[in-house]
Amino acid sequence: MAIRGWLLAMLAFAGWSLPAHAAAPAAPTNCVAAGIGYIAGGASIRINWTDSSTNETQWIVQISINNGVFQDLSTVASGTTPTTGTTLSVSWPYGVANTAYRFRVWAFNGSELSVSNETSVTPTVFTLTASAVQCQPVIALSWPTVPNVSGYRIRYKVLGGTYAVLGLVPANVTSYQVNFNASEANKTYFFIVQPFIGTSIIGDSNEASAMIPASMTSKPGVSGTPGSVFSHTFTYETAATVSTRTLTGTPAGLSFNSSTGVLSGVYPALGNYTLTYAVKFTSGSTLTQTFYIRVRPPAGPPAVGTIIPAWNGLIGTSRDTALAGTFTDAEAESAVRVSTTLGDMDFILFNTATPATVTNFMNYVSAGKYTDVAFHRSVTSFVIQGGGFKGTGTGSQFTSVITDPPVINEPGVANVRGTVSMAKTGNDPNSATSQFFVSTADNRANLDYQNGGFTVFGRVAGNGMAVADAINLLPTRTYELYLNGSATATPFEKFPMNAVSAPDPMDQTKLVKVNSVTTIPTLSYLITGNTNTAVAAASIVNGQLHLVGLAGGQTTITVAATDLDNLTTSQTVAVNLTDTYAAWAARNSFPGGQNGLGQNPDADGWNNLLEYAFFGNPALSDPMSQVVFPGNTGTAPAARYMTLTFPVRKFTQGLTCAVEANDGLSGTWTEIWKSTAGFIHPQVVSALDQADRTVVTVKDTVALGGRPKRFLRTRIVQE
Repeated sequence: MAIRGWLLAMLAFAGWSLPAHAAAPAAPTNCVAAGIGYIAGGASIRINWTDSSTNETQWIVQISINNGVFQDLSTVASGTTPTTGTTLSVSWPYGVANTAYRFRVWAFNGSELSVSNETSVTPTVFTLTASAVQCQPVIALSWPTVPNVSGYRIRYKVLGGTYAVLGLVPANVTSYQVNFNASEANKTYFFIVQPFIGTSIIGDSNEASAMIPASMTSKPGVSGTPGSVFSHTFTYETAATVSTRTLTGTPAGLSFNSSTGVLSGVYPALGNYTLTYAVKFTSGSTLTQTFYIRVRPPAGPPAVGTIIPAWNGLIGTSRDTALAGTFTDAEAESAVRVSTTLGDMDFILFNTATPATVTNFMNYVSAGKYTDVAFHRSVTSFVIQGGGFKGTGTGSQFTSVITDPPVINEPGVANVRGTVSMAKTGNDPNSATSQFFVSTADNRANLDYQNGGFTVFGRVAGNGMAVADAINLLPTRTYELYLNGSATATPFEKFPMNAVSAPDPMDQTKLVKVNSVTTIPTLSYLITGNTNTAVAAASIVNGQLHLVGLAGGQTTITVAATDLDNLTTSQTVAVNLTDTYAAWAARNSFPGGQNGLGQNPDADGWNNLLEYAFFGNPALSDPMSQVVFPGNTGTAPAARYMTLTFPVRKFTQGLTCAVEANDGLSGTWTEIWKSTAGFIHPQVVSALDQADRTVVTVKDTVALGGRPKRFLRTRIVQE
């Protein structure tokens, strides 16, 4: 073919002319090559092109190896009727895998040539591998990528049987897991993978085989609270006879019976425990399982943590006490509020039990990736699922949440109603990314065992399940959605829609969406009691207990903490407020700024100390007769005594009140009573207790008539 092309070029250059001949055929289009390499080293190539001509008599296929000169590879006869596509399958002994090949196709009608586009392919050694997945009745297949193919057909058979089609996968998939019943343990299966273009198979892989392993049928993990009863039996599916059973990593409080495979006792202390179970059979084979025990705090109301200290303060002052740590909710280590178009759900997260999964979830939350994400799956009395897809607002066009790398599986916590779990790809325990689901029923019987066990990383708190149930009861439909601009639709089954009936076609205004996911405190605080509101005011401000002293006296403040399940615990705070002259002076107005103890700015005969002691006003003339009342006590013929009645200020610091007597307003005054002596005293006639004072009546020690003159006075001392 290369020589023929050179001759035509020389004739044209020399200006020679050719005899009349047919018009040149239209060049072939859409030339595409795809290929795989046989294990033996030869290559199998499939070349497709579109016939665009009506007058070609044959096609000439040329090949270039490693960018060398094109050579004729094959001649393919053609009729005169155009076809939509033409195919050549070639195998040749000199071809090898991992070598670059280029192809082109000439249309020829006996005198004229037209060439197609060039296409290239580098065949690989197409090696299929099959391996058993340990402890599961699963065989995993994998193979290399084949360029330019439509997909792969997977075939299988048992020993001595015939091959049957197992399934088809698209071109971007190069692995497949085959699930079997556990009862098929120790049976061998054979597999072949066949790449195809359109509907045509272009080659076969090697035959690969694997034996279905004995599989564990017990769940991979459990969860409980410290000290609660524990019992777990390790079970498996195989007909083999057991030789030995061993369990390593057993925590304190548990014991393993190697004869029965039962682990029993009580749950250990809080934490995560990883154990390894191994059962060896008389055949020599061994079956192992990693087993997880996740010990979590029990659910319940908050507990009192640090005691809020009593406040012995001054009137007119305030105190703030941080409430963090004064109550604890051990089960709720952190929480988020999932705000949806149907209401809010609060998720309590299990940070310690499932640390990797909570971190993964919170990465999506902090990045805002869940905003406007739809709940795209709802199976009545099973689950509602979201976290993966957002509507664009137009018809069936949706976008996928950009995902982080998959997170490791952390099974063990039971998938009961109200739990929040990670969704994942079938037959791949460690494939969870952004999608999560809420169980609307008790799903332990299947989800605790399937696919390595589904990771529960939180639960719905409070009344949030009313929202989950409302979503679960919405009508659903299967929608063909176009993701990320793809022209190929992806079916979504059980897609819930907020409408009387699920509309057809898709109406994005009826989606149930996540408005936002935000972190929230696990506890809220409230003042639920104040035995004397006149003494102190109490409020919660920015997570602190804010106390303001209003008057002297005692009161008891009750602070309640409520968790996300609306359970409440409280503790009380004793408040004892006193006054000082300095604090009193700061609260009052003194004419001319005369605020000294001995000053008398209102010129009423009372200095400021007396005004303070007897509840006076330093800016207002208030005579002593309004506060201190002289009198007498006793009835003839019994002796009668002179008395003084006056208020003794309560809740004050360093203030002392005394009553003194004298016969002549000169010389020494004799103390007959002092406030530090208390009100149970021979000279105290009465003591009337009031809110801020004690009104006391003190009598003289000398009866009236015993002396020509007698005087009583009060003496106030501020230390």
